[in-house]
Amino acid sequence: MKKILIIRLSSLGDIVLTQSAVQVLRNEFPKAQIHYLTKRAFAPIVEMFNSVDEIHYWEKKNAPLIKLRKLKFDLAIDLHSKLNTFIIKGFVNAKQTSTYNKEHLLRRQIVKKKTNRTISSTVDLYFTALHKIGINIDAIEPKLIPIKNIKVPDILNHSDGEKKIGLFPGALHKTKQYPINQLAEFIDSVPTEWNYKFIIFGSEAERELAEKLNSLTEKKIIDLCGELNLQQLVTAIDRMNVVISNDSGPMHIAAALEKPQIAIFGATHPKLGFAPMNKKAIILSADLRCQPCSLHGSKTCPLDHFNCMKQVFAVDILKTLKIMLKD
Repeated sequence: MKKILIIRLSSLGDIVLTQSAVQVLRNEFPKAQIHYLTKRAFAPIVEMFNSVDEIHYWEKKNAPLIKLRKLKFDLAIDLHSKLNTFIIKGFVNAKQTSTYNKEHLLRRQIVKKKTNRTISSTVDLYFTALHKIGINIDAIEPKLIPIKNIKVPDILNHSDGEKKIGLFPGALHKTKQYPINQLAEFIDSVPTEWNYKFIIFGSEAERELAEKLNSLTEKKIIDLCGELNLQQLVTAIDRMNVVISNDSGPMHIAAALEKPQIAIFGATHPKLGFAPMNKKAIILSADLRCQPCSLHGSKTCPLDHFNCMKQVFAVDILKTLKIMLKD
């Protein structure tokens, strides 16, 4: 096996979760060239895998299909399993191909019929693509190693004896976002003697969330929204003592860094296979009958009550943080 192509175009959390499958391929084929096709925005994460030789950028206006076909891959593995990646895989014309079992229909069934079935973790599903080519290894937890000497804001370089809690209140869809007023209630309930400093992270678009949170709390929160690139973000998360997030890409980054973390699930649910793969993670979910109502979240609650998030109370987060303090 001389040349291998991995295909996963997006999104942030999903890219992180492919790391372990890529690492196993490197272990199995140490002399092979491993190439990875993804969108340019997520390439900085793939650069941290330490097992990829070359990254190719998927851009609709400048798709590298001809270039990929000319590379004459021995193996192409589709870890996205969509129509466009099926077409890409076919055009690349590798000698051997494999696609992971997405369990899309079962996920849809769980959402629509609210069955009690649980889907294997996404990482386990990625490994089905390896099983199909004879690599019968159980899934391992994804790992990220921050790039050395990445410059980050000074506030992340000095502890002053304080422990840092990284807050990620944003998510792509509103029904995956924990209510900001309840997050503020939690922050103000944390005893001063616990000696925690709160730092909020997110994109530039989420700066409004940070401003609102700061306006609702008595404690001062450090706002780093929109100030970090992806590799800086990984370094920043690695310097946190605890990470609190919704079901989002940063949740999976924190898991891959093995940080103590609190993951809050609302419209989505861990049973869909998206739980953080991290022994130090504690998941908070109201576990209502109406959960999950969506595979990836939506703009509004279909029942207009949003109890899946509202019933994860501020005191629940505080109790969980207290447990982590003891550990």
